[in-house]
Formats: sequence, C-alpha cells, structure tokens
Amino acid sequence: MGTLASSAVVLKTPDTAPLLTSIDELRALLPAITDARAAVMREVAGQYQFRLPRFYVEKVLRNDAADPLWDLALPGASEIYDAGTERWDAFQLPVRVVDHPRWIQKYAYEALLRTTDFCSGLCRYCYLKNRDVTAGVISIREIDALFDAAEKSPHRQALREIILSGGDPMAIPAEQLEHFAQRMDRLNATVHRRITVNIHTREPVWNPQRILSSRPLQQALRRLAPSAYVLHVVHPREVTPELHQTLELLSELGRPRQPLMLIQHPLFKHINDDARIITGMYDQLDAGNVVVKPYYLIHPFPDGTLPQHRLTLLESQRILRDLASAPGSRVPLLTIPTPMGKCVIGPYENLVDRGGYYLLHTKDGVPVKYTITAHYNPVETRVNIPILPDHPSGQNLPEA
Repeated sequence: MGTLASSAVVLKTPDTAPLLTSIDELRALLPAITDARAAVMREVAGQYQFRLPRFYVEKVLRNDAADPLWDLALPGASEIYDAGTERWDAFQLPVRVVDHPRWIQKYAYEALLRTTDFCSGLCRYCYLKNRDVTAGVISIREIDALFDAAEKSPHRQALREIILSGGDPMAIPAEQLEHFAQRMDRLNATVHRRITVNIHTREPVWNPQRILSSRPLQQALRRLAPSAYVLHVVHPREVTPELHQTLELLSELGRPRQPLMLIQHPLFKHINDDARIITGMYDQLDAGNVVVKPYYLIHPFPDGTLPQHRLTLLESQRILRDLASAPGSRVPLLTIPTPMGKCVIGPYENLVDRGGYYLLHTKDGVPVKYTITAHYNPVETRVNIPILPDHPSGQNLPEA
C-alpha cells in the first residue's frame, strides 16, 4: 500500500457512493484535527489505507478530538505498532465442502465466503488489516467454481449455513449477488435440508445511502433472500435515522419470509465498555420499526484490536453480567474469538485460573487454553491447542 496523495481523492464503490480517501479532505469536514494529528494520520495512511464514507463523517462523528469514535474510524499512531499476528480464519477443517482461498470452513455445518476485501469504510481495529487476504471482488467465474465444487462434494449434506462476509458483501456489484442467489438455488436442489444464507455487514452503518439508492442492489438482495443480516454496530451514535430506513427496506425486500436482524459488536475500552452505553444502543435500535436482536458481544481480538482498547476476559464478562438482567431477547452472547472457533461463556461462569490460563471450549467442543498473561502464540492446528492472551499490552504506545 503506497502513501496516499495529499490532494482530495474520491474513491467509488461499484455503484456511486463517494468515499473520502484523503486526510486533507477529511480535515475540511473535521477541522478539529490538528496539524500534528494530521501528520500522524498521513504516516499511518502510508502503511494502512484510509477510507471513510462522507455520510459517516457528517452524520456520526463529531468535530471534537475527544470523540471516542475517532479512534475507531481515523488513523492513529498505535496502528503502526500493532503486530497483526492473529490468524483467526486461518484454520479450516481438513475435510470441507470446498477448497478455495475465499471459502473459510471451521465447522461442518457452516462456511464463510469472503466475497471481497473491500469495505466502504476501514475500521482501524480490523483484524484483517494486516492479513494477506484474497484481493478484489469475487468474480462470476469464481462463484461458479465454488458452487461447481460444492455441488459435487459428498460433505455438502452437513452444510446448514453460508455466511457472506468480506470485506463487506453489501459493497460488491449487484450482478455477483444475483449470480450467487442463482447458484444457491441450484445447490439447495442437491441437499436434503435447505442451506441458508446470512449476510454479515457494516454497510448500513457506514454507507446506508448506497443501499437506499441502488435499485440493482435491492433487486439482488430480494432475489438472494438472506435468512439473516448480522449488523456490525459499535456505538449508539451509529444508530442513525438512515440505518433505521435501511433496516426497514431490507426487511421489506425479504417478504414474505422477512430476515432476522441481528447485531454484533466488539468491546473496546473507553468506547463501549459500559453496559449503559450498550443498553443505550439497544434502546435506539428498538426505537425503529424493525426488531433487532442482540447477537454477539465480542471480546476483543488479542491483535487487531488496538492495545489501548483491549479488555481482559473478566472485564468483558462483567459487562455481560451487567446486561444479563435485561429481558432475554436483549441479552447477547459473549463470544471469545480463537483460531479454532468461537468460545462462548455465560455471565456467571466461573473462570478458573488453571495455572496461568482458563480452559474454554469452542462451540463444537474443542478445548482452548486461554492464557491470562502471555502473548498470543499463533498455533493453527487443533492438535496443538492455541494459547491466547487475556492481558492488555503495549499501553505506553504513542497516541495519535
């Protein structure tokens, strides 16, 4: 990734929405960015791309250097020191439906398809930022190759769900989504139980206007008819009127079988590490006409999550405990990402120190030693149980 030019640049998605890729253009909208901070942001943008929808800057961020959301959306110096050694999607089942770099399968019943490495905005904490992921947007030819292999696989009968992920699958051309829908119909004709499609997306938060204005995208989503949208929302201010409008549209497109609307959000110290902030976000979502169910409360990734935002597992569990007295439909699952799969713990589960680690289990029962003080050791096989950190590190890194 080269250093971005200092002049204003407008990058366009496959449709029409303008995105900011210039620190100078961003400063015109957020003049509270000082010269010193802008210099740091340019340095970081030389290593990691900067991209942010104008909508998010104008409707969500504040022109205030104390705005905690700046840390999530604007480049900061601590990114340069983030090791980026996490390999959360590197493990795959030795026996899987499709063998392809875009096809990630940790469970016999679930596959994740990386449709693109593009998002309308770049979360500065994204765990894929330092990764060599398949570049570009999935092609029609790739979709055909994937589904040709899936239709021939003897393991397809165990598959229950395909997750469209990325990047952001809502940012790819409508033509690819249409073709994916056609191939899903063909694949479902070869199995005993219907394989559902779920879409994991942040596009309704970053850039809802693109969804609201694009007829081809709307037609493709109607044709695809996903069973659920899993929305990545982090803070109450991200729940905009336009997000509510987008959820209504997506729900209406699914008729007569309207999709589930789920929300998942990572936890970040000093940003949303308080049950009152999270409850406020749920309240704002409840104020709309579409029911949104809290799904995953995500314990911070050991890498990827910037050091100043990391929480210990006990801190994350305390947040869940503060949320647990709400009605059950408003209580999320606390999930801990590991290379072997997601581990889920309850609000009052007794985390026992077994000599420097907690013993957790993935959803399919694989034991994981989750260490309390050590750094992450990127072991990627189920024979060698991975060691994961539960201790904030790098607290003295320079701030942006």
